[in-house]
Amino acid sequence: MFRPDVHFLQVEGSVCNMWRKMNLGRFVTSILPMALVVGLSGCITRTVVKSDSQLQCAPGTAHHFDRVLIVVLESQNYETAVKDSTLSALARQGTSFSDFDALFHPSYPNYLAMIGGKEFEMNELNGDDQVDFPDDSQHRTIADLMTENGLHWKNYVEDYPGSQFLGAKAGRFVRRHAPFLSFAKNKPEYFANVVSVDPADPNNRFVSDVKSHSLPEYSFYTPNLVNGRRSSNLKTGLSAWLKDFLDNKFPPSARAGTLTVITFDESQGKEKTNQIYTVFLGDMVQANNTLSQNYNHYNVLRTVEDNFGLVPLSYGDFHAAPIMGIWK
Repeated sequence: MFRPDVHFLQVEGSVCNMWRKMNLGRFVTSILPMALVVGLSGCITRTVVKSDSQLQCAPGTAHHFDRVLIVVLESQNYETAVKDSTLSALARQGTSFSDFDALFHPSYPNYLAMIGGKEFEMNELNGDDQVDFPDDSQHRTIADLMTENGLHWKNYVEDYPGSQFLGAKAGRFVRRHAPFLSFAKNKPEYFANVVSVDPADPNNRFVSDVKSHSLPEYSFYTPNLVNGRRSSNLKTGLSAWLKDFLDNKFPPSARAGTLTVITFDESQGKEKTNQIYTVFLGDMVQANNTLSQNYNHYNVLRTVEDNFGLVPLSYGDFHAAPIMGIWK
C-alpha cells in the first residue's frame, strides 16, 4: 500500500519547486497516480508527517567538503564568547556568524534538532535529564541518510561509559551529549557508532582515527561536562580545552578537506534571543569572514545535507537554507 509519508516520488525539479510553494505535497502524493511520475528525474520528494506537509526537494550538486566535524560546546552567550581570545582567533581563521541562534531552551532539544531536523517533545519537568521522549525515537536522523547513501558517521563523546548505557548521567557524561543514543532504542545499530573518548589519553579513539585518516564523512563531537561548558572559567576551562583540541588532537595538518564547525548548543540561562557563537573552519572556507544573515542549527544540518546530496529529514531543515557566501 502506498503511503505518502514514507514513499519518494521523482519529479522534474521546476515542478517540484512549484508544488512546494503551493503547498500541494499531500495532494500530489495521495492523489497523483504513481505511473505519472515513474521515470521522471530531477528532484526527489517526500512529505513530512506534520500538519503543513510539503514536498521536499533534494539539492543540486554543491560539494564543498569531504568530511564534516561538528563540535558542540555548552551554554554560552554570544557577547561573552566573541571576547574570548581563543574563540575570537578562530573567527579570524574562518567564517563566523554575528546573528546565529540556537533553537530552544534547555540544551537537550537543540542536540536532537541538530541531527533530526525537527523539534522533539520534551518533558519540561525533567529538562536536560530526560531520557526518553514520545515515540519520536523512530524518527530518521542524519545518520540514516549517511548510511543509506554509503557514507559513514560517528558520534564521539568524551567519557561515555559505553556498554550501551542509556541513563541520563554518568560521571562527566550526560545523555544529551550523545544525541544519537536517543534513537538507539529502536535502532540498536547506532550503538556501534557512538564512540567513547578519554580526553586524558593523548592517543584516544578520536585521535587514533585522525592519525589513521579514518574520520567518517560525518562526525559529531561533544566534550564532557567540564571541558565543554561554562561550569569552569571560560578562559581556563572551555577555551583552553578547545585550543588544545584544535592544536594537538585535530591539528590543521590533519584537517584537509574537513569542514570543522564549532558551535554552542544554546545561550546561557534562558536568554530570549538565544544568540550563540558559531564558526566554520576549513581549507574550503573563506578566512576572516563574518556573515550577518540570521542562521541557526537547522541551517548547519541543511548545509551538510546539500553537500552530500541528501534529502532533508523534516520540516526544520527543509525550511532552512544552506549556508552560502562562505566558500572559496
